[in-house]
Amino acid sequence: MDITPIIVLVFILEWDLLIENGLIVDGIGSKPFKGFLGINDGKIVYLSDVKPSIDAKRVIDANGLVVSPGFIDIHSHGDETILLYPKAENYVSQGVTTIVGGNCGFSPAPVGNFWVMSFWEMDWWHELKPYKYYAPLMHPINKVNEKLKEKFGFTIDWKSFNDFLCKVEGRGASINYIPLVGHGTIRAAVMGEDHKRKASDKEIEEMKNYLREALESGAHGMSTGLDYAPGFYADTREIIELVKVVKEYDGIYATHWRRTGIRTETRRETKPPEKIKGIIEAIEISEKTGVPVQISHISYGFVVYPPPPERLRRAMAETTLDYVDEAIKRGVDVTFDVIPNITGGVFSMPKLIALLSPWIRESGGIERLIENLKCEDYRRDIKDAIYGGKWYTVNPNLDPYWMDNILIRKCKNSEYLDKSLGEIASSKGADPVDVLMDIIVEDPETLYEPKYTYAGEETLEVFFKHPRAMVGADIFALDFKWEAKTPPYYLPHPNTYGAFPMFIAKFVREKGILSLEEAIMKITSKPAERMKINDRGILKVGAWADITIFDLNRIGYRGTYLEPRVPPDGIEYVIVNGEIVLDRGKHSGALSGKVIRKRKISK
Repeated sequence: MDITPIIVLVFILEWDLLIENGLIVDGIGSKPFKGFLGINDGKIVYLSDVKPSIDAKRVIDANGLVVSPGFIDIHSHGDETILLYPKAENYVSQGVTTIVGGNCGFSPAPVGNFWVMSFWEMDWWHELKPYKYYAPLMHPINKVNEKLKEKFGFTIDWKSFNDFLCKVEGRGASINYIPLVGHGTIRAAVMGEDHKRKASDKEIEEMKNYLREALESGAHGMSTGLDYAPGFYADTREIIELVKVVKEYDGIYATHWRRTGIRTETRRETKPPEKIKGIIEAIEISEKTGVPVQISHISYGFVVYPPPPERLRRAMAETTLDYVDEAIKRGVDVTFDVIPNITGGVFSMPKLIALLSPWIRESGGIERLIENLKCEDYRRDIKDAIYGGKWYTVNPNLDPYWMDNILIRKCKNSEYLDKSLGEIASSKGADPVDVLMDIIVEDPETLYEPKYTYAGEETLEVFFKHPRAMVGADIFALDFKWEAKTPPYYLPHPNTYGAFPMFIAKFVREKGILSLEEAIMKITSKPAERMKINDRGILKVGAWADITIFDLNRIGYRGTYLEPRVPPDGIEYVIVNGEIVLDRGKHSGALSGKVIRKRKISK
């Protein structure tokens, strides 16, 4: 039978989406231009200053708006809550299309016989085992699952890293997720509750097996959290041995470096760590293994008493970067991320009474604590505990100026408003712990804001100007309602909803520290390049269509430390893999994100 070949020509009659008249900022530093961007099948198919002749199913008129690659959070904990909040409303609303999860040594997998607390369990963690000062780090997985079934109707039914990634892929999410595996999580899987020591050679080999499984499954590298258990107890040798495995997979090493010490009881004889040694250790690990290092939420590596003035703070930041620059000159591949404010990330804790959380728990509630605080001997016991270093949150041994960092923002006594606890204590000639307790008794609803006399925004300017700097928000994926119902009554930190709009508003529009092109690079192509991903974080034909469209004149954030759960301003559209997830400021419900597994290297 004679077969005549049939040639089929396929013409695209229309694209899925056309963005027109926007100011195109491509993410790699090119001069912005007013142009047109076409999207089809999830990817960018057209980018030009000339209007295309082809039609589109949906047209977005971006006149007066900036069209940028979707923002990438290089330092996220969103993987820990993404199964609970797959819409990641807080991320989408501020223009973030991709997160790098598994930071600070913690990832949701692998899972051994114990589950390590991930913070979202705090409202019921005490039901598994009551505590006064510090929550237990871990509980047996079977007990945790019993409580999870009761509270949420689901269980932790994954074990391996691949199991977890498959779980996320099956559930779906509105943002992309680039996974790292946490060293602390691996250490917990191997050592369990017996982790307050150096690991044996056998245990390190077991850790390597878990690490290899994660890397084989698509993890882009490993992170450490060296101020937190169980990672705190690892020595440099253990970390180097594991990072050598990361080298085999062309991955990266991200580290929350040693800078505060373990955040538990710290007595008078305990000396705070020399911070710069933590940065030196991070560089050493990279230098000895040949693995690129990402230094998480960098700050200056020195502590000066009393709290230093602006000129000295700036010099401390510059000197810290000298260590980074010297390493770069030696050929070490060092980059770092910066939290775009001086109040940190993760949580805010605005209730003044939360500073006495151990005694709220001990008393059985706030009402009973207020009565107890009227007892002289009870107050004396609290003072003995605080001055004895039992409570990390209020510890004069670590911070003799702690009282100056507590700024009263809401109180029945108007004389206290906008004054620090230190100022109030000085005016009364009283002990600051006594004054703290007096104010709480007078008004248990008093709210405060941290003042952070040791840091200033000028240090952020120094760090952000560095070509290796990126932005890390250090937050979870959440909705606009979350709050902790138990002491210390956490709220999400303002970063949760406004880190990236705040960064652009403050350092581009208001201060002019960075050009728009420079700032966009630090939150798009730079983190993508760090994770060795070449088809995201950039606007180019063939790249995935992760796009954020915003108004530079309006972008910003209206939330506060006291009430952070407020959407940012100026973010109009967010597109993830070609689908509109934020449409004129409203979440569309689309779960178009992907788990971006690292591609296996060919050997």
